[in-house]
Amino acid sequence: MTRRLVCVHGHFYQPPRENPWIEEVEVQDSAAPFHDWNSRIAAECYGPNTAARLKSSPGRICDIVNNYQHLSFNFGPTLLSWLELHEPLIYRRILEADEESVQERGHGNAIAQGFNHAILPLCSPRDLRTQVSWGIADFKRRFRRDPEGFWLPETAADLATLQELADQGIRFTVLSPYQAKRVRAPGGEWEDATSARFDPTRPYLVKLPRGEIAVFFYDGPIARSVAFGEALHNGGELTERLLSGLDQKREHDEVLTVAVDGETFGHHKKGGDEVLASALSSLLARDDIELVNLGQALERCPPDHQAEIFEKSSWSCAHGVERWRSDCGCEANGQPGWKQNWRGPLRDALDQLRDELAQIFEREGGRYFAEPWRTRDEFISVLLEPERKGAATFLARQAGRSLDPAERVSALKLLEMQRQAMLMYTSCGWFFSELSGLETVQILKYAARALQLAREVTGVDLEPAFKRALEKAPSNLPELENGANIYEAYVKPSVVSLAGVAAHYAIASMVEGFQSRNRTFCFELKLIERRHEDAGTSALAMAHLELRSLITQEQLDLTACVLHFSGADFRCGLRRYQAANYPETQKKLFGQFAKFSLADVVREIDKEFPGRNYSLRDLFLDERREVAEKLLNETMTRYESDYRTIYESNRRLIDFLREINSPVPRPLQVATDVALTHQAVDAAWALARSSLDFPVAASELAGIGRLARSLGARLELSQLRVPLTRALDQALEQTLTNQAFAAARLCDLVELGDKLSLHLDLWHAQNALWEAVKAGTCELPEDQIARLARTLWLEESALRPRPPVPEQSPPPEDAERGSAAAPA
Repeated sequence: MTRRLVCVHGHFYQPPRENPWIEEVEVQDSAAPFHDWNSRIAAECYGPNTAARLKSSPGRICDIVNNYQHLSFNFGPTLLSWLELHEPLIYRRILEADEESVQERGHGNAIAQGFNHAILPLCSPRDLRTQVSWGIADFKRRFRRDPEGFWLPETAADLATLQELADQGIRFTVLSPYQAKRVRAPGGEWEDATSARFDPTRPYLVKLPRGEIAVFFYDGPIARSVAFGEALHNGGELTERLLSGLDQKREHDEVLTVAVDGETFGHHKKGGDEVLASALSSLLARDDIELVNLGQALERCPPDHQAEIFEKSSWSCAHGVERWRSDCGCEANGQPGWKQNWRGPLRDALDQLRDELAQIFEREGGRYFAEPWRTRDEFISVLLEPERKGAATFLARQAGRSLDPAERVSALKLLEMQRQAMLMYTSCGWFFSELSGLETVQILKYAARALQLAREVTGVDLEPAFKRALEKAPSNLPELENGANIYEAYVKPSVVSLAGVAAHYAIASMVEGFQSRNRTFCFELKLIERRHEDAGTSALAMAHLELRSLITQEQLDLTACVLHFSGADFRCGLRRYQAANYPETQKKLFGQFAKFSLADVVREIDKEFPGRNYSLRDLFLDERREVAEKLLNETMTRYESDYRTIYESNRRLIDFLREINSPVPRPLQVATDVALTHQAVDAAWALARSSLDFPVAASELAGIGRLARSLGARLELSQLRVPLTRALDQALEQTLTNQAFAAARLCDLVELGDKLSLHLDLWHAQNALWEAVKAGTCELPEDQIARLARTLWLEESALRPRPPVPEQSPPPEDAERGSAAAPA
C-alpha cells in the first residue's frame, strides 16, 4: 500500500529593519498602531501560530495548539534575532515546537535559511559561502542541532548555490515547480518539465559537479490558492484543497509539499492561523494520511528520480532572478506608469561598492588576520551573542596574538563593515516598485554604514563615487529624481558618529528618567558626574560621561553641555574630557546661567565647546518622539485644565441644550470630550493602581461612560487601553495564584471594557488560563472557572485538566517475572 504524506511549509521572514547605527528598529508609522512592522506581524502571525484557536460552532475556543509542532517551517535568522530580544515567549515556543518534532518524528520541523535573505545566485562566491555558513551557524545555535534542509531566499537557485548547500552538509531544499527544467525516472529518458508539467509528489535528486542534493518541488496551484485564493476560507476547505493534490492512481508513495509565506497565516489573511490549525488537526486525525516534515519525507521516500533546474530561477519572478537586477515587469505596490529601471543601476552601485570594500578588507584585514575571509565566515560566532562579549577572544584567536585596544577597534570595524556590506543585499530592497520605498532606503542605510566604517579605518572616502553611481538609478517620483537625491534626503540624516550618540544621550537626559540609564541601544554609558539647574522654563546641564560601543568597542570620554531654552529648543556641545579645566568650565557656565543671561550662556558654550552644535533633531527617532511627547504633555496638561473649567462652568447649559435637542456648540462639545476623557483616564488608572476599592473605581468608570453617552461626548478610548490592560494583567496574575477575588475582578474588567465599547485583548489571558487548567495548577472553585471560561470565550466542556500520565510499571526484577532477556 502506498504512503500518502502531506507537508505544509511556512517561510517566515521579515527583512532586517534595525537602524544600523544603533541596532534597534525605530518606530515605523506605517505599522500603526504597532511600533514597527516586526511588532505588528508578531502580534498578527508569529504569536497567534504558537497558540492557534480551534473553535466550536458558537465561536468558543475548544482547544489551543502550537501550529509550529506540525508545520514545516523556516525563520529568517535576523527575524529570530529580533524575536529572541523582543518576543521571548514566541521565540521559545518556536524552538520548543522543533524540539518536540525531533522527539516525535525523528526529524525537526525547522530548516535553515540564508542569513539576511540575499538572492544567493546573484551573490559573489565569497558572499554565497558566508550567507550559507552564517545561516547554518545561526540555526545550530538556536535549534541545537544540524539543519537537514535549507530555505533559499525567494527559492532563488542555480547549480553553484545548490553545490554550496551540499558542500556545507545540507541534504535538501524546496523549490517552485516552475523551476524544474526536466525530470527522469531511474534508467529512463529525460522528460520536459517546463510549466510544472511533471509529478511534484516525490522528492527529486539534482546531480551536482560534486555529489547531489534532494529537492522538494511544492504544488504550485495549491500554494497559490492558499496564498492568494480562497483555500483559507475555513479549515474544511483548506483540508480539501490539500488532499486534492494527492491521487490514489499514482503507484508510488506520494509526498505532497505545499510552501507559502508563513505570514499568510494571520498577517496577510486574518484568521489564517486558526484555519491552518483546523486543517492540521483534521489531517492528524486521519488514518489514510500522514502529516510529515520534510526530513521525515526524505527518510520515508528516498528520491530515485532526477531533476534539472533552470539556472538563476526563483518562485516570485517569472523571469528568473531579474526582479532583483532589472525592470522585468514584476513589481508590488506600484502606481500606473511606474518603472523599475532603477534596479539595475542600484545593484551596479552596490556591486562596485562591495568590490571596493572587499579590497579594503583584504588589505587592512591582512594586518590582523592570516585568512581574512575565513575570519569573516567565523565572525558569526561573535554576532550570535547579543552583547558580543566574546569579540576580544575571537580576535586574539584569529590574529594569533592579543590585539591592543586600537587594533581591536579597527579589526572589529572591518568585520562590521563586511556585515553591513552583506546586509545591503537584502532582497526586499529590489522587490517593490519605487526606489525611495522603505525597504530600499533600508539597504542604502546599510551601505552608508559600511562607507562610514571604511572611512574611519582607512581615511578613504568612497561615498562620492557611490553617489555618482546612484545618480543612474531613476526614481518614479519627479521631485526625487534619482538615487543620489534619495540617499541625501532619506539616508544621510540617519548617519551618526559615536559623538552623535553621546549628544543624543546628553539631550535626552534633560528629560526625566533618561539620566538613570547605563545603556542606550548598543552602547554602554557611564555617567560619572552631572550638574543640572533650572531657571524658569530654561535648564542647563553639564556632564562627564564615558561611552563605549558594544559593536566596535570604540570608546569616548566626553564633557557634554546642554542648554534647554524652553519647549523643543535645545543646544548641546561636546568635547573630550579634560579633568584640569572641567571645574572651571562648569563654574563659568552656571555662573552666567545664574544671571539669567541666556545669550551669555550661549556665547560661553560656543567658546568652551567649539565645533558642531546638536539639537533635538539629532535625537534618534523614538527618543525624539518620547521627548516631544513629554513636552507636549506638559502643554496639554495646562490646556486640559482650561477645558475642564469650561466644562464644569457650563455643565448645566450643556444639559439644557441636550434636553431641548439643541446642538451643543463645538467649543463646549470639545471641552466636554476632554473633561470626561480626563475623568475616565483617572478612574482607569485608579483601577490599575488599586488606589480605590475596585467596585468603587469600576462603578465610577462605568458611570462616566454612561454620562458621556448622555451628553454625546466622545471618549478617547485609546487613552483607557493601557491602564485597563494593566489592571487586566494584574487580575490575571492574581487569578493564576488561585485568588478567587481576582478571578471575579478579571471577569468584571472584561465586562466593563465591553460596556465602554473598549474590547480588551484577551489573547494572553485565554492562553494563561487554558494552560493553568490543563496543567492542573488552577485550583479555583468550579463555578469560578466556569465564569472565567464564559467571559474569556473558552468552551467550558473543553476546559478540563489534562489526565495525568499513567506511571509505567517498574521493570521486572528477574526472569521468573518475565525478564526482558528471557526468550519469547
